[in-house]
Amino acid sequence: MPLRRILYCTLLLSHISLWAAPQFSQAECITLNQQRLELRKQLRQPYDAAHGQRLQQQLRELERLLAQHCKKPVKTPPSH
Repeated sequence: MPLRRILYCTLLLSHISLWAAPQFSQAECITLNQQRLELRKQLRQPYDAAHGQRLQQQLRELERLLAQHCKKPVKTPPSH
């Protein structure tokens, strides 16, 4: 019984985190992914250490946004 309760709470909490992060539109997610691919292409080119660090930071931020807000993108953006 306690194991079932722990599993239920774990599943419930994992779904709550999805509710906490609003999902971007499909178009926004496509744009972010294109930016991510472009950054990866730039990282394969020669660059100095400072520029490389900036590129890596931008890549991490884009990957964070994609992971958090593009799990289930919405077809149309919400109206504000």
